[in-house]
Amino acid sequence: MSGIDIPEEMKAKYIERRKQDYDDCIAAFDKSDYEVFLRIGHQLKGNASSFGFDDLGMIASEIEHGAQLKDLPALKISLKKFDAFLQRKTNK
Repeated sequence: MSGIDIPEEMKAKYIERRKQDYDDCIAAFDKSDYEVFLRIGHQLKGNASSFGFDDLGMIASEIEHGAQLKDLPALKISLKKFDAFLQRKTNK
């Protein structure tokens, strides 16, 4: 993680935007749209740690990897982790 101190309000807004990413992934899962998983996984992998969410970055790596392999069972597991992450961060 970088030495930049991100205000809690910005972190909260970041998490709120991730809910849409999660919803997009759920819709993509139903259509086996791996491109959506690749895009979201790659973006989150790149920016999650900037906000101090290394655990989300790891989940994003799993999503991206599952999409590359076109592995729906692995993606389903990753989506459960993504959902659990969002629940932890929004239900404090």
